[in-house]
Amino acid sequence: MTVFNIETYVVKSEKRDEFNPALHEFLNYKEEHPALFEGLLSWRLFQQEYGGIANLYIEMWEFEDLAAMETISARIFNDEGMKKISKGFHQLVEPTTFSTHIWRPIA
Repeated sequence: MTVFNIETYVVKSEKRDEFNPALHEFLNYKEEHPALFEGLLSWRLFQQEYGGIANLYIEMWEFEDLAAMETISARIFNDEGMKKISKGFHQLVEPTTFSTHIWRPIA
């Protein structure tokens, strides 16, 4: 059964200019290393514009099931290039706004 790993966060106001270049670094890395992301069914990024927390980012990582999520996530985030990207990303984010959830479709 498909599962989604949902991450939400707000970028620090003084780091907003650095977010787009960091995002493009990730997207380029993802495109250049398809084997690393093999098994990831989809990845989407949304920005909340109305309601709730202003400028909240929502990342949606889709996997076949929980076992696949654990295996693929471990492979991705143990990669040296992704460790660097992830570390830089977390320096841009307000730590108290970062959360992660696992969703599964029911209908």
